[in-house]
Amino acid sequence: MKVFEEGKAKIYVFENVFYNPLAKLSRDVGVAFLAEISKLMNRKLKICEPLAATGVRAIRYFLESNAIERITINDVLPVAYDNIIKNLELNKIEKNVQIFCKDANLLLNENAKKGSRFDFIDIDPYGSPMPFIQSATRALAHKGYLAITATDTAALCGVAIKACIRKYMAIPLRNEFMNEVGLRILIGAAIKNAAINEVALEPVLAHSTMHYMRIYLRYYVSSRKTDEILEKMGYLLYCFNCLWRESYASLKPNFERNCPLCGNRIETAGPLWLGNFVDKEITRGMINFGIKEVSELCSILIEEDDLPPFYYNLDAISSKLKASSPKVSIVIERLKSLGFKVSRTHFSPKGIRTDATIKEIKEIMK
Repeated sequence: MKVFEEGKAKIYVFENVFYNPLAKLSRDVGVAFLAEISKLMNRKLKICEPLAATGVRAIRYFLESNAIERITINDVLPVAYDNIIKNLELNKIEKNVQIFCKDANLLLNENAKKGSRFDFIDIDPYGSPMPFIQSATRALAHKGYLAITATDTAALCGVAIKACIRKYMAIPLRNEFMNEVGLRILIGAAIKNAAINEVALEPVLAHSTMHYMRIYLRYYVSSRKTDEILEKMGYLLYCFNCLWRESYASLKPNFERNCPLCGNRIETAGPLWLGNFVDKEITRGMINFGIKEVSELCSILIEEDDLPPFYYNLDAISSKLKASSPKVSIVIERLKSLGFKVSRTHFSPKGIRTDATIKEIKEIMK
């Protein structure tokens, strides 16, 4: 049986138990995030991973974050449960750990009463996280944190439109910035799902990387906070012909149907989250955690967060102009020289986020 090493953890992977080494960055970010919120809250935390598979994420939290008061690890598959026990033994983790072999929603609901709730819950399923949001919010303490992974990017990015409507109650859009559209749909769906019970989820960190999307949200038991957050929901308006886009901050879809630049039919996506998704205090702390890839990601996230939603892809614009694509750095320098705010984006190496309009960007690129 092969032993994998990741961070400070060593793990066995049993047959039929899922482990994806390509998701290492997701787990790196999670460790840095947990360490930082523990520091900001000035205490160790009760955490839960109800869909643990091999247990690698939970084990890394234990070994690397220095943030654990108690950790609850669970997987419904008996073989995964056995795998978790084996990996805890391998990493010599014996204290402050609870292990279960239960349905994830059942475990979370069993911890929904006061005194049993968690400070941090990590939902990392295969596919959509939506079936677990209600249970997770019930099991969270006020001002606790919820981490969510989604790997069904075909739905969120508009390849499987009906699947997105079913799972996330939103219309996606397959375009040159579909990964940002998908991430904002995921955030919005989590917020709406929690709002049913008059509780709030506020995004504090989010990224779209490789095959998955990952969001971190702060939880509030407050109907007032719920209303405030819902005000930042809305729609994307987009023209495939000229690449014009605009955000429409309302849950009442009452907008023009034709592009103001070229007159073509406007496409819509949403409802989705239109607000910021970076808490700068948390993210700045994560930069100093000591993992290079996490520092690089968090630095870009902070830089781009104050700019309008929906980045511009320079290759897509160049294609419309029937010209070769310029270097990102040249376009950024030119926009800054004209007084625009602009940054790179973590979503794409050929993307920029700016307060300039598509018309102004095209003029510069010409």
